[in-house]
Amino acid sequence: MGLLFGLAAGLLLGVVLMAGWDYAMNRRSRLRIFKAMHIAVLGEIGQDELKKLCGDNYPLWLSFPTFERVRWLNKQLEKIWPYVAQAASDVIKASVEPVLEQYRPVGITSLKFSKLFLGNVAPQIEGIRIQRLKKGMITMDMEVRWGGDPSIILGVQTLVGANLPVQLKNLKFFATVRAYFKLAEDIPCIAGVAVALLAKPRPVIKYTLKVIGGSLSAAPGLSDMIEDLVETSVSDTLQWPHRIVVPIAPPPVDLSELELKLEGKVIVTIQRASGLKNLEIVGKSDPYVEVYIRVLFKFRTRTISNNLNPEWNETFELDVEDRETQNLILKVADEDVVTDKLLGVASYPLAKLRPDETVELTCPLLPSLDMENVKDKKDRGSIMISLKYHVYTKEEQVAAMEKEKALLEAREKAKEGLISGTMGAIGGVVGGAGKLVGAGAGMVGSGVGYGVGVVGSGVGFVGKAGKIMTKTVTGPFGSKKTRSPSHENGIPGAPATPGSPM
Repeated sequence: MGLLFGLAAGLLLGVVLMAGWDYAMNRRSRLRIFKAMHIAVLGEIGQDELKKLCGDNYPLWLSFPTFERVRWLNKQLEKIWPYVAQAASDVIKASVEPVLEQYRPVGITSLKFSKLFLGNVAPQIEGIRIQRLKKGMITMDMEVRWGGDPSIILGVQTLVGANLPVQLKNLKFFATVRAYFKLAEDIPCIAGVAVALLAKPRPVIKYTLKVIGGSLSAAPGLSDMIEDLVETSVSDTLQWPHRIVVPIAPPPVDLSELELKLEGKVIVTIQRASGLKNLEIVGKSDPYVEVYIRVLFKFRTRTISNNLNPEWNETFELDVEDRETQNLILKVADEDVVTDKLLGVASYPLAKLRPDETVELTCPLLPSLDMENVKDKKDRGSIMISLKYHVYTKEEQVAAMEKEKALLEAREKAKEGLISGTMGAIGGVVGGAGKLVGAGAGMVGSGVGYGVGVVGSGVGFVGKAGKIMTKTVTGPFGSKKTRSPSHENGIPGAPATPGSPM
């Protein structure tokens, strides 16, 4: 009897132990699956969502780096930089000089590098991330910071014949650089690379200017002109979607996939503005509107005098290169005799537009596109516009790109013609002054004095004209009521026509 009882009790205890073990293992498995699911969900939560979830208990040491640190790459870059610097200097000179020439103001006849060496201090790559993988392509973003010791001298030749060597010192640079690599089957396995600067975070380029053997005060407006030239050319040619394409493989090589192409056009109708700020002491402002996507291709409405609620009803067509990243810019200004004044500016992202769909908008005017450092944030009125986006067909794209190329060529030829005419006028003034000096043979002292006076007056006039032209080209709104024909239609010497590209 005792044996049977022991067997029954042992069997029951064994069953209970096995059932308990099975329950414990199943519960442990369910808990592990449950935790794994929660960890997977947490892995998809961004930094902002996690801060909201944790509240004040968010640990300061916790971060989500999107860029991979590459200290090993910086060490290697420091070693090879003396060799890279020379090659990079040649590439930058060949790539940037045409850009400077394209954006060169009318008041300057030549703008080239007299010396360009990137120095001995290598830039620091603070992080790298692979943005996108596509067959035959690698897209890479790099955070680059550089506080080097480059030797950069710009040769600036003015209309009056003065050749000013301008040195760029204390250069500091920070930007996120996007590089597109097109792969190839043959060594070096890379056919070419397209390089651009991302708009966010905003690129930072700081430097000081110095005229070698002189002072910038001897050339009024030169410093502002160069700073504006650098900012405009960088944002309009290097900031994404614009890029510089550098071939790496030996020719022939097809890099058309890396080049920027026109996607479509935006048809903009500027209807009216209301509640504009009055900047005049006597009377009211004389407003007009500048509209553009790229600074190189600006359009301008006619000026409406003495009106704070003007109506224009003018239509423009602007080419679009990348609808996802580009913005339409509208600047309303008060036309004045000396310098035009900004009344307000508005920006609209083209990514919000749908193809062949008309949108009516009322855009509030702001004192600046960058509102971080603006103290005066009072209402400046609004502007009413309508927008329609059209996607180019293949044939329309080719025709638009040919038209853009022809416009740039015509603008460059007209600029050269204007410079030649101005130099001829200077020569005429100086020659006339020389004749006056010669004609004063009977009264040498008086004649010479008068001749020199005319020469001085003539050069002084040209200097003032050059200064005014410099302000006109480089300032955000440098137009005047008495306009030089060089600022209409984007072609110097072309007749003034409202609604034409500037």
